[in-house]
Amino acid sequence: MLVQTDSRRRITLPSSAGIRPGDAVSIEVMEDGRVVLTPVEPVPRQQMWAWTAEARKAVAESLADRRPSEIIETPAQADDLARRWTDEG
Repeated sequence: MLVQTDSRRRITLPSSAGIRPGDAVSIEVMEDGRVVLTPVEPVPRQQMWAWTAEARKAVAESLADRRPSEIIETPAQADDLARRWTDEG
C-alpha cells in the first residue's frame, strides 16, 4: 500500500491496520530507512517493576511451581510456609 505524507509529515493509516485514534504506537526508524510502527499499551510508572526481567522470571517460576496453593492469613502462617518451602530446597 502506498501512502503520501502531508505537509506536516503525517500519514493516514488504513482502518485495516487495527490502530484506532488515541492508540499508543512505538516508532522505530531502521538503519535502512524503513519505519516500523508497533502498537503498545503504556504501563504506569509505578507498575514498571513488574516488567523487569527479574520479575517476569519470578512469575514464570511461580507458575511452574507444582506445590499446592495455601491461604495465608497471619504473619506466623507466612513464616511457617516459608520455613517449610526453604527446607524443601
